[in-house]
Amino acid sequence: MSGLRNLGLAVAMLAASGGAALVTWSYILAQRRKEEQKEDVVAKVEQKEDTAKEEQKENVVREDHLLLESEMAARCMLLAAREQPQKEPQTRKQQILVLGLDGSGKTSVLNSIVTNRGNHSTVPTEGVHAVCITNGNSKMEFLEVGGSEQLRQFWERYLDRALALIYVVDSSDHSRLPLAKMHLHQLIQHSSSLPLVVLANKQDLENAYHITDIHDALALSEICEKRKLYLIGTHVATDGSELPSSIEDTRELLAQLLLEIH
Repeated sequence: MSGLRNLGLAVAMLAASGGAALVTWSYILAQRRKEEQKEDVVAKVEQKEDTAKEEQKENVVREDHLLLESEMAARCMLLAAREQPQKEPQTRKQQILVLGLDGSGKTSVLNSIVTNRGNHSTVPTEGVHAVCITNGNSKMEFLEVGGSEQLRQFWERYLDRALALIYVVDSSDHSRLPLAKMHLHQLIQHSSSLPLVVLANKQDLENAYHITDIHDALALSEICEKRKLYLIGTHVATDGSELPSSIEDTRELLAQLLLEIH
């Protein structure tokens, strides 16, 4: 509109002055170009502002979309975690582990406890020997692992399931007491609180060490500070006669020990 106003004014001047027509017309064209340039600049600025607004809107939409995707991903992860199976609970300890060097009389002692009669065995245990005593609502499970040199390396693997450890020693085998001591101390390093029952077996033999000597030979004073420790002298009748009192005492001790643990 300002351009047309200037154009009308210039025409009036041209009619009045005549000779200044060329100069005036040139001025008019120059003014029109300026006005057109201004309008172009304004249009470009407005176009840039509109473009910026559109880009801002797109960025907001994109951010909202990414946020929505993040929320959906988080929900999916939560649902997946809920649907994953729960970890299995740690294996419940349920056995009394019976260990000792080969020839110490583990199987004879264990069979006597189970059968409630003297039950001497001369057959060495190859592998494992499992037995169970059930009396009403109470139950005692025993797992004996052979004591040969080849099997001793596997002893510690059974400690995790053990409620208590019975360690049988041949009281008459003086030369192997240091070996029995070494394996016992290695075992207890893997469990600082496992109750320990040491059976000084074969007390009926003439050359058997007394239980006080067994206590010293096995250095039991070094391992009894942080655990329940019991030392019992035992022997097993070879003729299947009545159960020796020492085996009865061992059985009663184990039953009481299990009650305290549970």
